[in-house]
Amino acid sequence: MMDKSDVVTWNAMILGYIDMGLGHLALERFREMQGKGVRIDNTSVSTILPVCDLRCGKQIHAYIRKSNCTVGVYNALIHMYSIGGCIEYAYSVFSTMVKEDLVSWNTIIGGFGMHGLGQTAMKLLQEMTDSGISPDSVTFSSALSACSHSGLVDEGIELFYRMIKDFGLTPVKEHFSCVIDMLGRAGRLEDAFHFINEMPLKPDKYIWGALLAACQKHENVNVGNLAAEKLIDLEPHEASH
Repeated sequence: MMDKSDVVTWNAMILGYIDMGLGHLALERFREMQGKGVRIDNTSVSTILPVCDLRCGKQIHAYIRKSNCTVGVYNALIHMYSIGGCIEYAYSVFSTMVKEDLVSWNTIIGGFGMHGLGQTAMKLLQEMTDSGISPDSVTFSSALSACSHSGLVDEGIELFYRMIKDFGLTPVKEHFSCVIDMLGRAGRLEDAFHFINEMPLKPDKYIWGALLAACQKHENVNVGNLAAEKLIDLEPHEASH
């Protein structure tokens, strides 16, 4: 019933589909919007990119090259290429940006971590701080996850404590989970158990469940028993524990 020439209306509808997990319908509305000659804006592009496949994303990238787009659009493009498996394309976009912001750095660090390229993610973190941009909680979550997926355990542990000492950030549950995952993947289960017991936060079922899963993988019955006891105390009626 509304005016179909208003780009804000289209953007709101596209975002509504995406929020409901209906990416295919969001893409249909995006194409319909273009077909009706409605000029897309920065919001249109940054909203639709997260649900694009590589083919669609590259088409939008071609449009971006010809337009005066915001940093937010380029950040969405980096994310699209990262989750699409094209980390080289993601880094190419990042390296050609005139001015990167905190989200740009977080997105590219997370992208390299997602692909198991922890050394590169750590190098980018250093470049980020050298450029004068202070990392935030999300930055360290991405970097710690990168260390975990790359087997850089000692580097990850050091980074965790640097986050507290050098940057004055208070770890949240996600940071603790990354360290536990990191130690668990490396088979350092006793270290993971002691780390959990020293946490200032109360460990929940997800923390103990992650440790138990790691014990199963590495066949460590002793620590596995301790983790299972904690899980049963938390949820005595959950038969799967």
